[in-house]
Amino acid sequence: MITALRAEFMKTKRRFLWLLPFCVVFFEFLWTITNSYLRKPEIAAEGYYTLLFQFPLINTIFMPLTLAAMASRLCDAENKGNTYKLLCTMQQKKIIFDAKLLMGIFYVLIFTALEAGVIPLLANLLPFTQKLPVRHYLAFLAVFFLVSLVLFLLQQILSLLIPNQLIPLFIGLLGSLVGVFSAFFPMGSLAGLVPWGYYMVGMTLSSVYEESTRSMFIEEAPFAWGWFAAFLAASVLLYLAGKHLFLKKEV
Repeated sequence: MITALRAEFMKTKRRFLWLLPFCVVFFEFLWTITNSYLRKPEIAAEGYYTLLFQFPLINTIFMPLTLAAMASRLCDAENKGNTYKLLCTMQQKKIIFDAKLLMGIFYVLIFTALEAGVIPLLANLLPFTQKLPVRHYLAFLAVFFLVSLVLFLLQQILSLLIPNQLIPLFIGLLGSLVGVFSAFFPMGSLAGLVPWGYYMVGMTLSSVYEESTRSMFIEEAPFAWGWFAAFLAASVLLYLAGKHLFLKKEV
């Protein structure tokens, strides 16, 4: 496996794939820091809550397509050169699948570390007075890592099975749209049935609108343990099914 991982790193050595997480998180940083709503005095007392409430939606917009592009690039060398048959004479197919997934985990960890740093950075640059809510902050990071990893796994399976990489990229783009659209549905309907919307399903905060004062505030919400357990169970089945289909694929 170590040899396979070294080979995967060499394939992407000059593709600057590591820049993708930095560029995406930097764009999210610019998107947030230029939001005038976050500079209002009434937001200061719940500034962290506002960030942790908004970032799952921002990630739902950007991450599915980003992860699709990352998975496509990690599978690009074999797909473009149609070198699976040659590669499988030197490596077992299951090792190829797992090595690419471990590469995905590495990049998702980079994404998670950057998200972990950008939240406190924004809070220091914006006029927030709220202290860091550690429980909600850690829950946000855990959900981000797990959902991103599952979405990468989905995109990797598609990229390995479909030679035309425009199709997985289109599915990633469609996933962003469906994920955002699912936020308008209550839990138990579309919101809990599409994997791209689980950045928001896993939130531990919710918004409350008071019609009398025409104001919105954010409050704590219980974690959707049942839905997330089903999501993780489905991801295990996805891994097993995707690996089985790849092993059965004619090369």
